[in-house]
Amino acid sequence: MNFAQITVSGNIGADPEIRDVNGTKVANFSVAVNENYTNKAGEKVEKTHWYRCEAWDGGNGKGLVTNVIEPYLKKGSTVFVQGQPIIEEYEKDGQNQRSFKVKLAGAGSTFRLGSKGGQSEGGNAPAGGKVDDTDIPF
Repeated sequence: MNFAQITVSGNIGADPEIRDVNGTKVANFSVAVNENYTNKAGEKVEKTHWYRCEAWDGGNGKGLVTNVIEPYLKKGSTVFVQGQPIIEEYEKDGQNQRSFKVKLAGAGSTFRLGSKGGQSEGGNAPAGGKVDDTDIPF
């Protein structure tokens, strides 16, 4: 059995882009993960790593994108995602390039919305959408 999975927890950098692919909703968004440490010289270093994510609705059109991402995910929201790491290869200016993203589709994927940051006033999380901060395992 072959298996690959990546886990990322951080904040959304911008509202997700939602599009339709042959009748199925797909959401693209980026998650910022902050790394803070002190180097050998005693200087504090802060870095932000960005992870592109792509989430797909279920076959019935009533999945993750429709029920959670589209109505509730906003810039600044804290998320926990587990999905399949995907490496895409393409050509740009005559050079072969590689790009990395986290794909959320199917039973092997997990998505947790952990913060109400960035939501509009009056925006309540769905009762069954696993949106409580206590769902994030850290």
